[in-house]
Amino acid sequence: MKTKPFLLATAGSTVDGREISETDIEQMASSYDPKTYGARVNIEHIRGISGQSPFFAYGDVDSVTVGETEVNFNGKIEKRKALFGVLDVTDNAKALNEASQKVYPSIEILPNFGGKGFSYLGGVALTDSPAAIATERLKFSRFQPGAMVLAREEAAALEFADDGAATESAKGLLESMKGMLDKFTASFAPAPKPEDKPETKPDGQQPASLDFAALRGVFEEFGTTVTTSIEGLRSEFRNEADAQALKLKKLEDAQEGTPAHSFQRRPIADGSSHASADSKYIF
Repeated sequence: MKTKPFLLATAGSTVDGREISETDIEQMASSYDPKTYGARVNIEHIRGISGQSPFFAYGDVDSVTVGETEVNFNGKIEKRKALFGVLDVTDNAKALNEASQKVYPSIEILPNFGGKGFSYLGGVALTDSPAAIATERLKFSRFQPGAMVLAREEAAALEFADDGAATESAKGLLESMKGMLDKFTASFAPAPKPEDKPETKPDGQQPASLDFAALRGVFEEFGTTVTTSIEGLRSEFRNEADAQALKLKKLEDAQEGTPAHSFQRRPIADGSSHASADSKYIF
């Protein structure tokens, strides 16, 4: 789901006393390429490690352009160079926006991207307190004029390659089924052929019909074996799933919400904070 182009940041002073240069704006617009480095959308510049709510990714930056906007400073209109962006967001981002939560963008500037000496857009956060001035409130639209929407009508199930390993219960089920089928086949096996003796058949004699009553026990035993084995497999799977879920829950409790190693808190707004040339600026 793509957004309309909207204002991400403006050049000039920020609300916390820092500065975004026009050069930064121009370089981010000219250099951004998702194939080179894709900027993702997150919440408050926090990148969770588990991929679970609330700190998973909320989309990607599709494209950025440079333009100009007017900012009203106490009745005085000031024109500023501006960075506009189009985001490709998830349904979770749209739900937050509809609830009027985290409605403003906050950008991450990589001032010396890859050691190449130019600024690059490293990410966009959804926030309620952006540092950049005149950022535009996000409004998400599911369909954009001229956009091609491609969707699959049915979900595709994941299929995994067989590693050749089978559980004991599965092996037992297969062996039991083989035994039942052997019994079933034996019921139709011809009896040992006696010595040939002349025999006259009365006119109109019909071949002997199958005695299904005699086969009833075979079918009942087969059904009971299959049912019991399937229940055993279900119980094994349930126990294994519960154990894995418990391990995952413990891991989430211990690690969820832990900021990424590259996460940096916004500097104190005293106008004197200056990051090094190879750090990440958050506005």
